[in-house]
This record gives sequence, C-alpha cells and structure tokens, in this order.
Amino acid sequence: MRALRLTRARPATYVAWIAAVLVVSAALVAAFVPSAIDVTSPRSGSAPAKDCGCPPSTLSPGTKAPSVEQLDTVMGSRGFERVAAGRGKGPSFIVASFNVLGATHTRGPDRRKGYATAERRLPAQLDLLAAKDVSVAGLQEFQYPQVAQLRSRAGDTWSIYPGTQLGDWLSDNSIIWRTAQWTAVQTRTVEVPYFGNRMTPMPYVLLEHVASGRRVWFANFHNPADVAGDVRRLRARATRIESRLAARLGADGTPVIVTGDMNDREEFACPFARATGMRSSDGVVNDASGCVLPRRMEIDWIFGTRNLTFSHHVADRSTQDRKLSDHPLVSAKAVLPSGEDRPGCRSRMSRGGVVRYCPAA
Repeated sequence: MRALRLTRARPATYVAWIAAVLVVSAALVAAFVPSAIDVTSPRSGSAPAKDCGCPPSTLSPGTKAPSVEQLDTVMGSRGFERVAAGRGKGPSFIVASFNVLGATHTRGPDRRKGYATAERRLPAQLDLLAAKDVSVAGLQEFQYPQVAQLRSRAGDTWSIYPGTQLGDWLSDNSIIWRTAQWTAVQTRTVEVPYFGNRMTPMPYVLLEHVASGRRVWFANFHNPADVAGDVRRLRARATRIESRLAARLGADGTPVIVTGDMNDREEFACPFARATGMRSSDGVVNDASGCVLPRRMEIDWIFGTRNLTFSHHVADRSTQDRKLSDHPLVSAKAVLPSGEDRPGCRSRMSRGGVVRYCPAA
C-alpha cells in the first residue's frame, strides 16, 4: 500500500513542479522586456502609454535588459523604428525661392527690355544656385523651355516636379532638388487661384534626406499679381488654401517648408504665420504680441514649421543687377530637428544603454 501511495503521489509532484517552473518563467519574461511591452503603437488608434524616457538608473535591481535586436523586434511590431541617438541639431541644407522670369517675358515684341532670353539667362542662374549650395528650390515662372534646358544641361543632377509632367503650361511653378541629397517619396498638387482666377495645380512634395533618412514636405506657390487689376481677394483666397495645406502637412510633426512668390509682403506673411504657426527665414513670426515683421521684406518667401530652424537668410539682388531675373534669389539654411525629437518617440533601455524609437514613417 505504501508503494501504491507513492505512485499515486508522483503525478501531483510533477504538476506542482511544472507549475512552479511556469510561474518563474512568466516572471522572467515580464522582467525581460518591461520597457517594450508598455508601448501602444500610434497606428492602433488608442492613446500611447506615458513614457518616462527613463535612464538606466531607474531599472529595478536585478532586471535583465533586452538586447537592441530584441527591442527592435518588439518595438517594430508596434509600429516604431530605432533612430540615431544624441541630442542636438539634425541635418542642414540650403533652401531657396526664386522667380526666374519666364521665357515668354523675354522674347517677342513685348519682351522685357534689358533682359536676355531665358536660354541665355539659365546657365548663370544654375551657377548661382550651385555657388550657394542650394539643395532644394521652389521656382516660379519656370516655363517649359527652361525645364527642357535644365534637363539638357544638368542631366540627373536635379529632379523636378511637376516640370512638364502635367503638361507644358503647368511647369511654371516647380520644385527642384538635388538627387544626390534627396529622394522623392510623394509628389502632389493642390489647386490655387492664379491669374485670371483660374484654379491651377501647384506642387508639394515629400522628400527624404538621403544621408539622414529625415523627411520634409516642400510646397511652392505663385500667387497672382495686380497685372490686370486689383486681385487682393484672389491672393487672400490663395493664402487660405496654402495655409490649410501647410497646417495639414505638418500636423503629424513632419517638417514643412513653403516657398513662393506671393506678390504680397505683410498682407501674406501675417495671415499665413497666424494660421499655420510657421515662421519665415527672415524672421516673421506670430506670437503673443501679434505679428512680428522684419525691417525689410520681399514678396518672395521661405516659411518653415517651428520644429526646424533658419539661419543665413539672404535676398541676393545681384540677379536683378545682372538682369538674370526681376526678382532676387532668396535662400536660407534650414536645420532639421535631431532624429530623437520627432513627436511620439520613446526611450527604451537595452543591455548597451538607452536607445530611441520613433513612429515608423
């Protein structure tokens, strides 16, 4: 009977032993990835858990931190990607806005006096962009003969949108970027009232910075001038459309840069800054005291969201002195936020130290 009782007791012993192993294993798993499992992906539609950005010293004693590779797997499954660590400034580049004076304005009996043809002016314009190390430029009055010449002279050095992709007559307002520094992710247009109250597609593009992987929206506009009467109401309507677009593009934290010949100074800058929260490269900003303006303003603008910074703003009027265009070449240095500054980013502890994850693009 004693042997029989021992035989009957053995399964219960096994069960108790297995249960104890499972409890210990579960505790180890919970301790192994404590900082990864508390993240809710922003793509899931629910609010993300609070993130303390905890330094290594806040880990519980005896906690075994996961490897970077294991964190990559867990965080990747929740819609995050690892980004370069380090506080401070992100990548920088030169952005420009330039009304190049369209080809049709310098030929024929009504041509602009004192200006050479577009074909003769464009090489010097390109040289000036190169001398300033311009990386992205919003061009106005960049008509299809000038587009063709750019492609002929520059080859694949510059990409352009829309160029002539939407038809020869819609190339006037185009964005160009250096292919060695940027790749296009999305290319789109928005309809804006133009000369004659025609709703005209104007470009905005999402570009990815090759060296850093950072993405930036660029939009370029040309608002109508008073060449055939007062069209302030059209410009105001255009500004509202452009403001709504810029605000929407930047709503998720992606930097936005707007360039253009707006044919207005304060009348454009203040409503645009107020509606978008953006600031211009020459210092226009809307704050608690109202609209702050620089001493001198052009009708050619560069605006950016406040998660980037501008410096080295220049309105180069040598283009007018040399009769390359009737507008200055406006340029500025733009500095993007560092990778860890994107909205929704999380700090996580690995065996090698703190690593940073941001919502995947």
